Amino acid sequence: MSHADPDQLAGLALDPTDGPDDVREHAATCPECAGMVAALMGVRRRAGADPLVAPPARVRAQVLAEVRAGAPPAPVALPVRDEQPPRRGVPLWLASVAAALALLAGVGLGRWGADGTEAPEAVPDPADTGTVVAAATLTALDSDAGRGEASAVQSEDTFSIRVSASELGDEPGLHEVWLINVDGVRMISIGILASGDEGEFAVPMELIDEGYRIVDISVEPDDGDPTHSGVSLARGELA
Repeated sequence: MSHADPDQLAGLALDPTDGPDDVREHAATCPECAGMVAALMGVRRRAGADPLVAPPARVRAQVLAEVRAGAPPAPVALPVRDEQPPRRGVPLWLASVAAALALLAGVGLGRWGADGTEAPEAVPDPADTGTVVAAATLTALDSDAGRGEASAVQSEDTFSIRVSASELGDEPGLHEVWLINVDGVRMISIGILASGDEGEFAVPMELIDEGYRIVDISVEPDDGDPTHSGVSLARGELA
């Protein structure tokens, strides 16, 4: 078979027993797919392995509806938890699979071997700033006011999303970067912007090829909930 769909590989990273038999068998024998599954599992461990929580249906529906309709965002009240939540982890993978599998903690996707052991993280030559293969102007959702820019950068052996934002407001919380699929159905968190609202996050190039081209910046409370808050500060589509 051809390479497995990234959604199915994400499912295996969440639960190695999950998914169709042919996908699990393929991932066990294909070095590329096995490496991706191992990388996602490793990144989740590095990010703290917070429990994955499915997003409230209304939050996910609202954010994706805004993408389709271009409507400005509105705050969404999240369910009250009975217990004190843990400190917020860095989330990731697919709201459509399990809400977000921790992909990056402001450092990007490290390289992991197919056996799940950590390998040295690729560090590009300081002189190699990479080639911009796609770019997006980030704007506020309720106006055309500029809020920064994002770019997809290909270097010798890495692929990353580079974000430089500004004037995101003073609402308390973390500024989290998401990739939303152009199908208006799926979205992925790729990490948290560092101080100064700048960051670079390594991602599999396949995500862009699969249509994850809408860059979204949300403000998130530090409450341990890995799902999108429903409040987007800026957005733009890579082209």
